[in-house]
Amino acid sequence: MYPRLLSYCLKYIDDRMIADEIVEDCMFYLWERRRDMEKVKDLKSYLYIMVRNKALAYLKEDRKVVSMEIPETISDFVDEYVLEEEVHAVLLNALKKLPEKCRRVFELSCLDGLKYKDIAEDMNISINTVKSQRARAIELLRIQLKDYAVLLVCLSLLSQ
Repeated sequence: MYPRLLSYCLKYIDDRMIADEIVEDCMFYLWERRRDMEKVKDLKSYLYIMVRNKALAYLKEDRKVVSMEIPETISDFVDEYVLEEEVHAVLLNALKKLPEKCRRVFELSCLDGLKYKDIAEDMNISINTVKSQRARAIELLRIQLKDYAVLLVCLSLLSQ
């Protein structure tokens, strides 16, 4: 979680050293109170809230922010970044389950934006094989991600 929390903190704090310190403090706080954490239903959201609150408190102390509300409870916490992280994790997990060649073609084509010709040369396969492996990857991902409407929309856009 540390790299994700640091990246999240950097959305509030421009200084990497300060952001790093904030995340470290949060992790240390959590470690010190690990026995009390059984009561927390969603530890991941709790950590994001803690990092956000500490970042906002730092900004307030530093007088960079005049006034900003800090959420009081986890139920108040709805952040697009956390949702984006979850979707990203689901996609990465689904990609790991693809056959190697299929996954590689999908990554090069859809994530890296390489042309079929370049992928074919790089992998030493035909352009038709690139096309069929890409189509196969999209179909397999559709099956794996059937419960994630956002990702299905993205996959349907890729198959056009």
